[in-house]
Amino acid sequence: MPIHDIRCFDCDTIFSDEFVVVGHLPACALCGGATKIDWSHGQGPSVRGHGYGSFTAVDMGVLGKAETKEDYDRAVSVIQQRFPGHRIELEGESKSQKQARIDAIRQRSYETKKRNGVTETELRQRTVEGEAEKAGRATKIMSKPVVSP
Repeated sequence: MPIHDIRCFDCDTIFSDEFVVVGHLPACALCGGATKIDWSHGQGPSVRGHGYGSFTAVDMGVLGKAETKEDYDRAVSVIQQRFPGHRIELEGESKSQKQARIDAIRQRSYETKKRNGVTETELRQRTVEGEAEKAGRATKIMSKPVVSP
């Protein structure tokens, strides 16, 4: 059902965001008069919730992160195929829950590095060496003369 603003012909009252059955406008709730769709707000008809930027990315667990509505619908269909007859409920995550989850991931990473005997300074040194090696390879490739047959 589309949502419209409705204006009464008789009392000129505007009812905002009313659900309208296609082809059937309700009578005015105040006076019972005939109504029409009101376009005085200047916006044309549009689909709500499916435009650019209207979808928030959702972590679907093992199925990955759904970045678009299409990804989400695809993941939901996979879940419904694997578990027919079950409901899908998404739980929101507060900022404190998200921060706790990120902290737990960082802690596990730290413990793994510590267990393997790698310190933060060694990791930084390896990163710097790796970047220098990549830069060196790139300059070698760029400096090679091109030989024509």
